[in-house]
Amino acid sequence: MKEYNIKVFTCPENEKHINDIVIAIGGGAIIDKAKIYAKENNKHCIAIPTTGAGATETTHAVVWGDEKINVETNKPSTVLPFFDVNLPREVRTNTCYDIIGHLVDYLNTCTDNEIVGVGIYMGKLIEQRPTNITHKASYPLTLKGIPHGRAVGMVLKDSLDKAFPL
Repeated sequence: MKEYNIKVFTCPENEKHINDIVIAIGGGAIIDKAKIYAKENNKHCIAIPTTGAGATETTHAVVWGDEKINVETNKPSTVLPFFDVNLPREVRTNTCYDIIGHLVDYLNTCTDNEIVGVGIYMGKLIEQRPTNITHKASYPLTLKGIPHGRAVGMVLKDSLDKAFPL
């Protein structure tokens, strides 16, 4: 992890806070390292994520080695990137599978009311970017009387393989 000198502009009253901040720009591993550093040094972490790892939204950091270790941290303040993120194809694929995994893990343990909430949020996403792969492939099955959700589930694996080949 490199450290950089950055320009900070503040009024004299806030100068005392400059050294209390850690800024992380990157994916989950970088953000987790910054969260641990901030916690150990009594600083506040500001995270600008460049993948969809979700590390900006948790109160723990993951350290990988011979085993997975969770380290308790504070949740950072999250700032969406103000620049264009350009993920290499493999990183985009890995990020998408991580996000899908988080969603499956959540849906496996949440309440039915929470499922309704997730459905509402997914509807908002569909409004921004219309359905394309899974839903398009499921329509012939739905037209044959298979419930819509089951039809989507039936084509999901093949759709994932097409969208995000491993």
